[in-house]
Amino acid sequence: MKYLTRPLAPLLVALGAAILILTAGAEIVTEVRAWFAGVATWPRELMLHVLIAGAALLLASAVIMTRRSAQRTEEAEAALRESEERLRLIANNVPALISYVDREQRYRFSNRTYDDWFGIAHERMHGRTIAEIFGDEAYGRMRPDIERVLAGATVQFELAHGEGGRRRALQVSCVPHLAAGTNEDGEVLGFYMLANDVTQLKRAQEDLRYAAIQLQHDARRLEFLAHHDTLTGLPNRAMFSERAREAVAHARRHHKTAALLFIDLDNFKTVNDTLGHDVGDALLKIISSRLRASVRGDDFIARIGGDEFCVLLQEIADPREAAAVAQKLLQELGKSYRIGEHQVVSGASVGIACVPQDGEDVATLLRLADLAMYRAKDLGRNGYQFFSAMLNEDAAAAAALVDELRKGIERSELFLVYQPRFDIATRQVVGAEALLRWRHPKYGVLAPESFLPLADDTGLLVPIGAWALREACVQGRRWIDEGISPLSIVVNVTSRQLRDGRLGEQVRAALEASRLPAESLVIEVPETVVRHVSEALESSLIAVTNQGARLGVDDFGTGYAALPTLQRLRASAVCIDRKLIAGIPQEKERAGLARALIALARGMNFDVVAKGVETQAQREFLAEAGCRVCQGDLFGPPNTPDAVASMLRARRAA
Repeated sequence: MKYLTRPLAPLLVALGAAILILTAGAEIVTEVRAWFAGVATWPRELMLHVLIAGAALLLASAVIMTRRSAQRTEEAEAALRESEERLRLIANNVPALISYVDREQRYRFSNRTYDDWFGIAHERMHGRTIAEIFGDEAYGRMRPDIERVLAGATVQFELAHGEGGRRRALQVSCVPHLAAGTNEDGEVLGFYMLANDVTQLKRAQEDLRYAAIQLQHDARRLEFLAHHDTLTGLPNRAMFSERAREAVAHARRHHKTAALLFIDLDNFKTVNDTLGHDVGDALLKIISSRLRASVRGDDFIARIGGDEFCVLLQEIADPREAAAVAQKLLQELGKSYRIGEHQVVSGASVGIACVPQDGEDVATLLRLADLAMYRAKDLGRNGYQFFSAMLNEDAAAAAALVDELRKGIERSELFLVYQPRFDIATRQVVGAEALLRWRHPKYGVLAPESFLPLADDTGLLVPIGAWALREACVQGRRWIDEGISPLSIVVNVTSRQLRDGRLGEQVRAALEASRLPAESLVIEVPETVVRHVSEALESSLIAVTNQGARLGVDDFGTGYAALPTLQRLRASAVCIDRKLIAGIPQEKERAGLARALIALARGMNFDVVAKGVETQAQREFLAEAGCRVCQGDLFGPPNTPDAVASMLRARRAA
């Protein structure tokens, strides 16, 4: 009935208005005719009829216009309802959370996905808060971003929600709803929130990442297997040949010496035949570990097949170093091994070929080292031989000297001398450097350069260094007890002692045994050691300063060590290289470099020491350049503790 009366009412009004217009029009015509005919005067009712007709006309027009407006409104409302229904249909079928939230963070619109994901009926969503829907824990993570969007910012964030199998990774976007007619800084009435479920995408990304890691691992594993022995983990023949080619080429370009040691186990076949292959494999693993532990960090070891191993010695100073390394390896490999219930003994024979003495081709060097190894077997096994007969003679002499050094240590033939250090500004003695000497029964007093390299290669250097440290600390305490203080005792240590890892412990033991004040001890290391500091070396150096001793860097200016590295290691002093001092002041290039190094070190608060000062010109140059502490024959040569004591008491330089 409502749909019938809606168009009928305006029609009836329009019809009534038409009747009024027609009736009033007829009366107006009649009155006007009578007036023109002179029958009557101007009729007073004429204006009334005109007003009635006008009013009826206006009413009819208003009704028609209202009807048209109502029709347009109904059409717009119908289109809007249809559009809203389409949008709601789309929103309810989109697998994402779509909603509008007001400033109080209450839902004013939400799609049915909320019902699917949270189990909340659609009609119960209106008016609920975000905290009620997502829970307090998730809301706590969302809150900072929600506060930002209510401040007018568009935000995006990720949110993990749910537990167990219902846990979802959501990617949430929030857009502020600004009041109409305002700019970006206007009032925020609420915000629109869209949340997509990206759980599967995240899982796919994680699967891809895991697959990429697995591929990288497999690639590294394949590369390792291509270049390494699977039993021992050592490089194989192919990798050894590649590394040896690089070393030989480097030695040829820079006129250096390198050596290849070919090692063959003497009794391995007997072990395999009598005890079985399992014991043989275990023996090879143990031998590989001992080889690794017995060579220097720059040396390269490989298993090239069966019971054969190769060692590449790079940039050695002399072939005799190869002999010392071979002797050390024979000593280690000749020890007995405990494998399960078996006590196994297996020596080795070593052949040595050198670059450039024996050739500069890797294949040739391997063949010559192999021939030398068989010569060592023919001579009785458990020994080494150079391919070159001349080098064999030198190696024999070196081996004899090493044996004499061992006996000399037992007979206490090693001793320390001391060279004073002076402050050339005050002419005061400020310390003394301990220097090692060997009183050889045949050759007399030997400087460390003639025997320390052999001690380094044969493992004797570490105990010799520990003894020198203890002896220097004891002498320093003696001087203090005699009233000579304050005084610094300087002890040099080598890279071998640092790699041993016990330097900090040795410093602590020496200080405790001697009762020397820790600040009176200065440990000096070569600059080349701190050029590329490994984690192990850094720990050893920091262990020294942790005891309260001071750290100095010798031969400064040769290794290009980074000064920030020296600061990190808490070094307190640097010693300018003797070779650099020897060229000043007459050589302008060396003089300029020395001046720059002194200025740089002083600028970073390092004490600067110049060693090897022999002339008055050098002293004057150093004083002018800012170097205060000097050491050298100009002030006093190395001497016995008693001879140095008188100078220390006088505390005055010449």
